[in-house]
Amino acid sequence: MSRILTKWVVLREYELDGDSAVDDETLQRWMVAARDAYLERCVVLRGSGLELRYRAGGVPSGGVLGHPRSVVVTASAAEVLPTSFTISVRMRPADGEHDMPLNATWVVTAYGNDGPTELGKEIRDELIALEHSAEHYN
Repeated sequence: MSRILTKWVVLREYELDGDSAVDDETLQRWMVAARDAYLERCVVLRGSGLELRYRAGGVPSGGVLGHPRSVVVTASAAEVLPTSFTISVRMRPADGEHDMPLNATWVVTAYGNDGPTELGKEIRDELIALEHSAEHYN
């Protein structure tokens, strides 16, 4: 069966022993690392002085990945709204009994002194440019 691969900005690969199932704590750690790696590329956003708050969505159980030898974790911005954007995270096992990826999201909301605040054109443009530069497939 062929699989459809999409482009992603960030890619990390984690090697495992293949004997143990992936636990929820490990999966959460990979999600945070993917989110942070994506945000590290957002130079304009980081320099904006905005406070960022994160909300995870659709977090699956790590056990669904089975007992893989490695897991590829990718991240990209999937949606940009006036005061927030969504980072999609995909975790795909390799060399295990399951080949189906797990998907989760991070909603990243910008806050100023008076609560949620607009990202602005420069940050929005930066996020769009990052997506256009995506080079990893998952």
